[in-house]
Amino acid sequence: MKKKIIDKNQRGFTPSNAAKGNLTGFIPLNTRKANLMGFTLLEILVSLSLFTFAILLVSSMYSLSQKSYNRGAAKGELVQNARVSFDRMTRELRQSLDIVTVLPETDSDPGNPPAEEIFFQDGHDASQITYLRYYLDGTNLKRSYIAYYFSAEPDTYVTYNSLDQNGYPPEELIIEDRIVGEYFNQLQFWGSSGLIHISLGLVKNQDSFSMNTGIFERN
Repeated sequence: MKKKIIDKNQRGFTPSNAAKGNLTGFIPLNTRKANLMGFTLLEILVSLSLFTFAILLVSSMYSLSQKSYNRGAAKGELVQNARVSFDRMTRELRQSLDIVTVLPETDSDPGNPPAEEIFFQDGHDASQITYLRYYLDGTNLKRSYIAYYFSAEPDTYVTYNSLDQNGYPPEELIIEDRIVGEYFNQLQFWGSSGLIHISLGLVKNQDSFSMNTGIFERN
């Protein structure tokens, strides 16, 4: 019967264990060396490269989605701006008692281009004579609410082309002049036979939006 050779340097060696032949918990030397080994430089570099790539990919996706969201929001703002301004303008034009601005028949005559503003009599309140004017001030669409009167009777509004007994025109009173739309770069009017064509253009950053329609004057 062979004797078991016991190395005193082995983990878990004690005299009592050696006497009993019990070496529970013994870990070979080569296994301990393997457990103490860390990552190699190549493994670290590969891990860092993968981590960096993942960060860049996530950042790119986030940036792309943010740009798409901003562009959609800007486009929606242009559309909303145009529709609100357009609805108000067309409603007031339909109710107008008199379109004062002389409009060209088409938008394709270089010698007689479309009007860039429109001036007309307000039809909301028949008890007094007032006028509305839509025009562009830079990139803002503005709406002026105007009345005309003679100094002798300041509380009585008259038509814009009235003359007093001495042949003098009335004084102009701007009751209100305010912005009703933003980001406009085009406002055009033309028409004939009671049909008014309107063309709007809006631009914000790299986004643009345009609207065109025709409305009939009040009969």
